[in-house]
Amino acid sequence: MKIAVIADIHGNLEAFTSVYNDIRQQQVESVISLGDNIGYGADSEAVIQQIRKHNIISILGNHELAVMDPNVQKWFREDARQALKQVLENLSEDSKDYIHSLKPNFRMADCLFVHGFPPDSERLYLFQISDLKLLQTFSAMKESICFVGHTHRLRLVYPENGCIHSRALQNEHIQLSWNRKYIINAGSVGQPRDGDPDAKYLIWDSSTFRLEIRSVSYDIAKAAQKIIDAGIPEQFALRLSGDVL
Repeated sequence: MKIAVIADIHGNLEAFTSVYNDIRQQQVESVISLGDNIGYGADSEAVIQQIRKHNIISILGNHELAVMDPNVQKWFREDARQALKQVLENLSEDSKDYIHSLKPNFRMADCLFVHGFPPDSERLYLFQISDLKLLQTFSAMKESICFVGHTHRLRLVYPENGCIHSRALQNEHIQLSWNRKYIINAGSVGQPRDGDPDAKYLIWDSSTFRLEIRSVSYDIAKAAQKIIDAGIPEQFALRLSGDVL
């Protein structure tokens, strides 16, 4: 089964549209979003509409959680709260109802999908987790693969001989081992923070255990100008160019 895994679109309609057009050419059977479809960008409502239109499976990100529970907003930095305010002012009631329907994780084809960290955290970042906790998590994990987002950086993590191994991912094809478990960070469609402004996503083939990392260009200037015009803090526009991490 070939699955396209996208994460952290963050209201960037230009990036999402380019990625989805690329996905359509890859003969995948399912598309799964790891959440944070909204926030930072100017088109959160339009992104949700497109996700629903294309029957993309989505789980709950921390930005969606902040829509569901206003108390979560206090966890956000001030600039992120300002961006979220724009989201709340422009989301339709139908989209808010959709967000309230999202679940913290999803399982398919021996894979677990979660926004932050397994099994169901929207808030924990992969880089916050100690090696000991990672080893414990892999031991408890029933699935072979767990896909996460949240950090906006592509990464592969796995245990071997009682140690944790971790490395950044680039545009590449990787043959993974059938007898090993992995946590794979899918990077970000709408706001990469790895110095490369292109939109990133993954294709996972469960029948061959091969992972493909794909990078897609899009109209960054248009997406950035929309952010500025919407009154969202300018740094989220500057980040799109890759100059500000």
